[in-house]
Amino acid sequence: MARYLRQRLTASLPVIFGVSILVFLMLHLVPGDPVMVLLGENSAGDTAALDRLRQTLGLNDPLPVQYGRFVWRALHGDLGRSIRLNLPITELVLQALKPTASLAVAAMAVAVVGGVVLGVTAAVQRGRLMDNAAMFLGLVGVSMPGFWLGSLLIFVFSVRLGWFPATGQGGLDRLVLPTLALALAPLAVLARLVRSSMLEVYRQPYVTTARAKGLTERVVVYHHTLRNALVPVVTLAGLEFGRLLAGAFVIETVFSRVGLGRLAITGILNKDFPVVQGVALLVALIYAGINLLVDLSYAYLDPRVRYG
Repeated sequence: MARYLRQRLTASLPVIFGVSILVFLMLHLVPGDPVMVLLGENSAGDTAALDRLRQTLGLNDPLPVQYGRFVWRALHGDLGRSIRLNLPITELVLQALKPTASLAVAAMAVAVVGGVVLGVTAAVQRGRLMDNAAMFLGLVGVSMPGFWLGSLLIFVFSVRLGWFPATGQGGLDRLVLPTLALALAPLAVLARLVRSSMLEVYRQPYVTTARAKGLTERVVVYHHTLRNALVPVVTLAGLEFGRLLAGAFVIETVFSRVGLGRLAITGILNKDFPVVQGVALLVALIYAGINLLVDLSYAYLDPRVRYG
């Protein structure tokens, strides 16, 4: 297991390295000048001031030099300073991470629990009303965009009924609507996969043997069937968590929440390269870490899995 862990950690490094290169190049090749954003368009004629600020920020250096400086600092835990705010990016990113992480984790918990419950119910009652209702909900969840669902939830539960605040963050009541808006799509996908996996495992000989031993249907479903059906579900859940981080950026905008999404969008609009690079690097690290945990969980869910 230790050897496999080292291999997976080593394999994650090229992914993070590639993400940092792509983000760095995309931000520096798009039109716009962060110095003009800082000084304002009225300073366009003051070339001396523009050159001095570019020299101070290191923007006159060749792109390989700028990228090398960024990587060297990142390896030492320093993501640089924001061009716009002149604050440490590590501090900005960690402050924005907490609300985004709380939203993503809450949405993932709702998606996993709801997806497993719906999928198991649909599989156990295959072809009945509950199965059809669960699959219809899954189809709606996959088809409905998150930003539209968020607007609909605000209109119904905040404007019309007044049950929850429409925007902002703070208490748990402000987390309910964005969590539902973010969780519905992965919940629907997981429910359909759980149903499919359960029906496939149902046909295995050991399930028939368990029934022949006189075990109750509850024991057969939850002890013999569900655990073996969860291996592909865990894989998809890891991928969906990465999508949740990206989807959280949109949901944060809809519900006016402060987090990584607003920090990244503000950085892009202001051409604040170091901020966007820091956010992208953090998301890549989280995504790689989640996939590593997913790989390690296979050995627990399926004893037949052995890592060299």
